Amino acid sequence: QWSVNAFLEARSGGIKILNDGDEPEVVVTFDSQMVSVLSAATEKPPDKFCFITWNIDGLDDKNLKKRTKTIARIIERERADIVFLQELVPKTFTYLENLLPQFVFVVGDTRDYFTATLLRRTTVYFDAHNIVPFENTVMGRNLLCVEAHIGDVKLNLLNTHLESTAEHSKERVEQLTLAFTNMKSCLPSSTVIFGGDLNIRDKEMSSVHPPSNFFDLWEACGRRPECRWTWDTERNTNKEMPGRFKPKCRFDRVFLRSAESPLVKPQHFGLLGLEKAPGTQSFPSDHWGIIVHFEIVKRANDSASSQSLSLIRPSTSK
Repeated sequence: QWSVNAFLEARSGGIKILNDGDEPEVVVTFDSQMVSVLSAATEKPPDKFCFITWNIDGLDDKNLKKRTKTIARIIERERADIVFLQELVPKTFTYLENLLPQFVFVVGDTRDYFTATLLRRTTVYFDAHNIVPFENTVMGRNLLCVEAHIGDVKLNLLNTHLESTAEHSKERVEQLTLAFTNMKSCLPSSTVIFGGDLNIRDKEMSSVHPPSNFFDLWEACGRRPECRWTWDTERNTNKEMPGRFKPKCRFDRVFLRSAESPLVKPQHFGLLGLEKAPGTQSFPSDHWGIIVHFEIVKRANDSASSQSLSLIRPSTSK
């Protein structure tokens, strides 16, 4: 009821029908006044939030609009609060802005293809951002750094798309090292989430160690084998690979450093985009998306620090 009241009290914003040649899409538009009313109607900040990172393959024109619409639907279906996207192109960026007006879009560029970080307007509040260029890139890559907050949880959100292909291993490792350096510079009072399409190979990862208090969330959430490969040409047929060998890699990864208090704990790590876009024979992307559910835990004192850190320490099970 308060959502309806908020809509009626907002002087701008509203409901429109998006007709794009596919089935009509109902879009609720937001403005700052509506958001302020919604915020006032909320009794307290959420005690959990949902995070997604996804390379959405905007460089492939095949079924691009239908694939992008499917991605938007999945983001909303999962009620994501924070979304890292890679491989947006100008036309998919504009389309997603129309489909997802309930999000603030912070972009790393607006030319060719680029990254964007999305913040749900009614749960996550934007504070600042900056872009760290990778000086060694030949592909226009950078590190998109966003500061935000959920209630009294301060967030540093680092979204990137590292250099692609095996030939650029040296550049990729240098970029990852720079990203870890930026992670370490974040204030201890802030929760840091770093992720995206790292294009990293396991042998490269072994030469670049994250800071000791940063955890790979696939590992921290139990190393489930069905969630390991995010680029899997055996299961995902968007990219046809000749021959019998079908490569699979864990290109997409997410790292967490939780602040002392409130403590942000991962509860679930899963994959998205495993079903084909309606009306096509294409998956939404050639990458699976990653979804992580987090819980926000407030502690009465700091004496439980070591115990709380054990709650997000990576599992040693294989």
